[in-house]
Amino acid sequence: MTWGLLWIPLLPLTGFILLCLSDSKRLPVFCALLAPLPALIYSLGSPLQLDLPQLLLGSLWHTTPLNQTFLLFTALLWIFSALYAWGYFKGDETPTRHTQRFWRLWLLTLTGNLGLLISADLVSFYTFFALMTFAAYGLVIHSQSVQAYRAGRAYLKMAILGEMLILTGFWLASQELSGQVPRLEELGALLVESPHQNLILFCWLLGFGVKAGLAGMHLWLPLAHPVAPTPASAVLSGAMIKAGLFAWLNLLPLGLMTSIPWGHLLLVLAALAIFGAGLIGSLQSAPKAILAYSSISQMGVMLLAIAAIFYVPEASETLIPLIAFYALHHGLVKGALFLSVNFNPIGSLFTRVLLAISLMLPPLALIGLVGGGIAAKLGLKEGLGLFPLPSLFITLVSFSAVATSLLMSRFLWQLQRHAKEASSVTQHPSLGLAWLGLMLVALLLPTYLSIDLALPGLLNTPSAYLSLIWLPLFSLLLAYPLLRRNLPSLPAGDLWVLGEKMVEKLGEKLNAKPDTEQNKPLGKTPERLTADPAANVRALPDSDDSGRAAFNTGPRLWERWGRTQAVALFSLIWLLLFLGLGLAL
Repeated sequence: MTWGLLWIPLLPLTGFILLCLSDSKRLPVFCALLAPLPALIYSLGSPLQLDLPQLLLGSLWHTTPLNQTFLLFTALLWIFSALYAWGYFKGDETPTRHTQRFWRLWLLTLTGNLGLLISADLVSFYTFFALMTFAAYGLVIHSQSVQAYRAGRAYLKMAILGEMLILTGFWLASQELSGQVPRLEELGALLVESPHQNLILFCWLLGFGVKAGLAGMHLWLPLAHPVAPTPASAVLSGAMIKAGLFAWLNLLPLGLMTSIPWGHLLLVLAALAIFGAGLIGSLQSAPKAILAYSSISQMGVMLLAIAAIFYVPEASETLIPLIAFYALHHGLVKGALFLSVNFNPIGSLFTRVLLAISLMLPPLALIGLVGGGIAAKLGLKEGLGLFPLPSLFITLVSFSAVATSLLMSRFLWQLQRHAKEASSVTQHPSLGLAWLGLMLVALLLPTYLSIDLALPGLLNTPSAYLSLIWLPLFSLLLAYPLLRRNLPSLPAGDLWVLGEKMVEKLGEKLNAKPDTEQNKPLGKTPERLTADPAANVRALPDSDDSGRAAFNTGPRLWERWGRTQAVALFSLIWLLLFLGLGLAL
């Protein structure tokens, strides 16, 4: 059984190779549905460990209660999203190169996503993480539209920035091991003893924060989700965003050190994510952009629990399982929300009403009013209340329901406004089957696990449940009159859009036409050269403009590479601001 762990990344990788060799119509869906099954099976079994000394620099793969939780919801999400993708692309009579490329990159991304979850050594973990990161770029730009390429550039730039920070942290943490490949479980202890402790924490927080939607590093998320195919958006927000969280839980020295300054910083970043994303997302018009900001907000809630561990290290044994349960709940519910985007309500009045009620269940679960959302919110609040933490932690968890309620209200409102624009291809039966199956799993599985884990819920703590109701109800009452008005809509991407506008303004200044008199040619060769080379070039006749072309290159250089340099400069300034903060800590 131990060797069966090989199939978790090997099966999707084999499917990728088969699709590269075959143009079969049915093979892509078969491979995509079959590939996550080993991960699903091993997520339900006992913990295992597989030592592979000949692989890479010596690999160690394992399953633990923590990564089994992540494997469980990740495998389920990829299975239902693959089923949805089958119907999503069913409009094509033949499998075009476009669609075939999507399925190949789908399996390659899945290989990385599942592989990193079972990796226990540094080299394997980073290899799978990087594979997932760069293969997912192809999913983002699948439509090949102008907006898709714009989002793809943002994704790729942020991804490369994140990889640089991650590698820097790995190098600093492992440089004292004399060439040995460290295990992930050793890196936290190495970090505590490292003289570069704060710099490593900074690199890992921001590097993995690109994937986890950390405030300030989230810029690609609202741009990528609206343009990516819906099944790709579901796994991006439900599963791959959790890879950053999984890395934090495994690499940060949680439970090994007390650091009030880092606790303060994470608390601020969590609050910015929860309420900043809630505010900006409530002013979006595209349903998938709203869900992207909702993911950023929910990741802020999980970051809040990590911040608490930096305040009180002994809280790690209680809070880490609660964070994993919250991630499971959010991943499944968010996947169901994304799969509901393309539905077009048709049929009888009864059918439309039933569909409308069903569409409301995942948002209510995300708010914390039904299903596993009750246990996720109450469990986290109860866990935080067991330790001597500032009351602000529980207050922020409670008021996060306000941000979630506003986001979900806006999402449902925009969803019904966009319903008539849904494509006819969305009526394929596999779409409804995938959405219905994932919705039921998202509601029932966390509820079952919460009972098994003895987490607080509606049945065993009805009085605590009442505390979850009043803030969402107040928010919904507040949201209704606002939704009926034509609120201003903000562009998705917030800080990225601001950076683009700054670059555009800079480009306009660099491209400004110089003074006509200054550059007006004299029309004849000067009788005598002067000491000013520029004057000599300007004095050349019109028939010989080679020298003038070589001299007057400012605007042309901007047109060719000035914009890229300006973007790089903006990114460098942004990185230096964070680097200064990291060094200060």
